[in-house]
Amino acid sequence: MPVSPFSRYRDLPVVVVSHQSRGVTRSLPIRRRAVEIIGRGRQHRVSAFDELDLLARRFYGREDLYWQILDANAGRLPDSFTPGETLTIPPPETATRVERPL
Repeated sequence: MPVSPFSRYRDLPVVVVSHQSRGVTRSLPIRRRAVEIIGRGRQHRVSAFDELDLLARRFYGREDLYWQILDANAGRLPDSFTPGETLTIPPPETATRVERPL
């Protein structure tokens, strides 16, 4: 499956591992470092019903950019946020920026 140009895994090499009992597997074992935030992010107070993919849809227009919110908040897991806590939401210019080779 091709990797989205907005994914943190774009342009990373695929590692192929051959195992006697499991066969051949392909994976991306290294996570790309977070993109430097450009401009000012916004703050969002978590409610009991907030899901990160829905927040990404609201702020960026795309559910698959939820990981940008995770990376901006120290890479925490989605279930680790509690109601009343404040999240940093990176600006759309950072979250939707795609770096293209020259």
